[in-house]
Amino acid sequence: MRLIFGLVFLASALAHAEPRTNFASFGAGAIVVKSPVAYSDEWSAFWVIDEDPNTGYAPPKGDIGPKEIVIELADRDEIDELAFDVAHAENPQRAAKTVIVEIGDKAEGPWQPLVTATLANDKDDQHAKPSKPAAGRYLHVTIKDNHGDTDYSELMGIAAFGKVVAKQATGDHTGAYNTKQFGIFRVKQDGVAATGCYEHRNGLIQNGGFDGRVLRFTWVESVEKEVFSGPAIMVFAADGKTFFGLWWHEHETRASGRWDGTFTSKTVGTCPHFKFGSANGVKDALATTGRARIYGITFDTDSDKIKDESKATIEQLVAAAKAEPSWNLEIQGHTDSTGSSDHNQQLSEKRAASVKAYLVKAGIAASRLTAKGFGATQPVGSNDTSLGRSQNRRVEIVKQ
Repeated sequence: MRLIFGLVFLASALAHAEPRTNFASFGAGAIVVKSPVAYSDEWSAFWVIDEDPNTGYAPPKGDIGPKEIVIELADRDEIDELAFDVAHAENPQRAAKTVIVEIGDKAEGPWQPLVTATLANDKDDQHAKPSKPAAGRYLHVTIKDNHGDTDYSELMGIAAFGKVVAKQATGDHTGAYNTKQFGIFRVKQDGVAATGCYEHRNGLIQNGGFDGRVLRFTWVESVEKEVFSGPAIMVFAADGKTFFGLWWHEHETRASGRWDGTFTSKTVGTCPHFKFGSANGVKDALATTGRARIYGITFDTDSDKIKDESKATIEQLVAAAKAEPSWNLEIQGHTDSTGSSDHNQQLSEKRAASVKAYLVKAGIAASRLTAKGFGATQPVGSNDTSLGRSQNRRVEIVKQ
């Protein structure tokens, strides 16, 4: 078996020119809550929701009986179309052939039928529509058989499209979580803002922000005088007991590793190298790298109105500007590529201007601030995936 690990931001076969939201994607907040035994971690069921048709699920050798996967969606959605990837199975005979998809409101069912898809063995982006759309919070996916291989059955991707019928509240994910990779992960949530630390290599959770149950932040680690950093994304399960995440080194397009956590306590605690309330992630990032990528400043959809829950993050920016009066700051607005270039450019300019206006009202001299919009011209992730688009919608602050 080939070993594929990480998320490669290639043009997804599941993308459209004007992409509909793929509700069954990690980037949209989906998470696998029931996973059949897999050949290896690199072939676990998670990889059917990563929007990369080169990665997928495979069972242990010889165990090709029907396999069930349960995907928890971020919201209660009405699904009117599904799509499947199998073209990059290791050989055409291993490609999943019959895939049954059902929907329900509980992880254990009962289930309502959506589609029974019979897939060709050499194509991606194979679409199937239910005779009648149906709504739920969980997708029940059964890989019934393949195209004749006796060793493995492989499904490389699934997508689900439709509309949100019941939006779920963000919730409070403050607490301590045990992770097998990086020790205790401690996070404090304030509105959509998130700060915290973890035990591994003096780790910090910097300039984080929640979008529903999806947390994006910059991880920072230091060993002696060396500093390492990069983006990370985590999706918290609806019951608050677990999260699943991926992390990258800065400027890398392939995920460097997984980040799994299990809730242990609502008491956050502290790390030896970090105490809550005493740090300013925006100021620290500007001081060390000259740039702060901020996901805790969010806006109403297609609007330049700053959401009220962004206050904790933007107040960190105000505090940083006041603490360093010699700094001149460029406020940059960035969007994903959904919509026209002109619209995205205008929206990014308006959002940057809104942040500037907030700072001026808070007492920061306008002469120290520049607002600039870049639209979708400076992506940090692929605009062909929900995950990449979510990374591209951001505010960045640059020290001049």
